[in-house]
Amino acid sequence: MKKVISLFVSICLLTVCLVFNSTEAQASASYDKAYAAKTLSVKSSPGTSYKTLGKIKKGKVVKVYGGVPVGKDQDNWYSYQQFGFSKIKYNNRYAYVKTDDLKFAKPFNWAPGVKSAVMKSVKKNQYVTKRDKIKLVKMAGTGKKGSPGMYIMYIKMDGKGEWMSLINIDCKTGWYHG
Repeated sequence: MKKVISLFVSICLLTVCLVFNSTEAQASASYDKAYAAKTLSVKSSPGTSYKTLGKIKKGKVVKVYGGVPVGKDQDNWYSYQQFGFSKIKYNNRYAYVKTDDLKFAKPFNWAPGVKSAVMKSVKKNQYVTKRDKIKLVKMAGTGKKGSPGMYIMYIKMDGKGEWMSLINIDCKTGWYHG
């Protein structure tokens, strides 16, 4: 009987520890802090034509959990008309706002998941190979007044020669061009 009670108590303690760790991991989820630069329209998906879930007033703190370089409904737009969306939490679910309408506390911090997505895309699109050396440098003149910071990706092909400018990258949405 003592063994059964001891086993039961052990299982209960283990369950409590697992639940606590899971809750703690969710609470410390990575996000980027921003402020609403103007009243934000909160959308159900990244794009202008999707359902509006509500509004966020100018000046409110917004936690950004990632970014999308081009709205789902903007693929056929000219590139100068396209803009990115930031993934936020609104009423306990993920939603999207225009990144240009946010003022970031740390403009050069990468939004969660964006840097790895960009690097994966750059490799998939064969901008770089495994033999190439790359470095990211903050682009002068960006990140002012909380606007998203831009990075320039430089490359040394086959790890040799001079550094060459390859692409410019928005660290909040992952948009890149070069």
